[in-house]
Amino acid sequence: MRRPSSLLGLVLALALVFGFAPMVFAVAISGTYTTGGDTTGTGPWTMTSTDLTFSILRFVFDTPIKFQDLTSLGAAYDAVLGGIGGGAPRFALVTDANGDNVADGSFLLHWGPAGSFTDSTLGSGNTGNLLALTDNGRYDLGGVGGSAYTDRAAALALAGGYFVLRASLVLDSFGGADKTFVIDGISAEGIPAAIPEPATILLLGSGLAWLGGAAWRGHRQR
Repeated sequence: MRRPSSLLGLVLALALVFGFAPMVFAVAISGTYTTGGDTTGTGPWTMTSTDLTFSILRFVFDTPIKFQDLTSLGAAYDAVLGGIGGGAPRFALVTDANGDNVADGSFLLHWGPAGSFTDSTLGSGNTGNLLALTDNGRYDLGGVGGSAYTDRAAALALAGGYFVLRASLVLDSFGGADKTFVIDGISAEGIPAAIPEPATILLLGSGLAWLGGAAWRGHRQR
């Protein structure tokens, strides 16, 4: 009687399905740079602003990712003139709340320390992972119905499930000194939708094959 073997095969197959969780790591997010809707290539890009003008460089994600799964965001820059004071530069994270791939909101992620957003140091640098800096005052959630100048925990609570379509880098000088920045690039990383690793798929296939063989042998014994 072969039924116990068939049952064992079923248990093994179910264990392979539910017992081996795929290991998923953050990966670099690819995208396209645009200004005013026009593709701009690979840079670097010179951004300038005065008390009456501003500049925007958009990094449009090839695949939208939920904000809660966006693990890193930063930019390499050369602050040629004006420094980081005056509330700029900053990222506007353009969001899609209902998953239809159409922008319906945005919130701001400021460079610089909490409260002041100032850095008098000119020259080349990298913002590092701005998402990892959780100081109060870094986020302005007004564009998605939240509070101005709050932290990452509040951003996750409000917009963690929203898709991020693009990260728009905004440079302005309204009420402040003129600024010129050379942006060498924007970097973003995130955790994609879970896909089983090849080893997990192989184990699952082996278990299902074993189950099929056991069932076939049981049928032959009847």
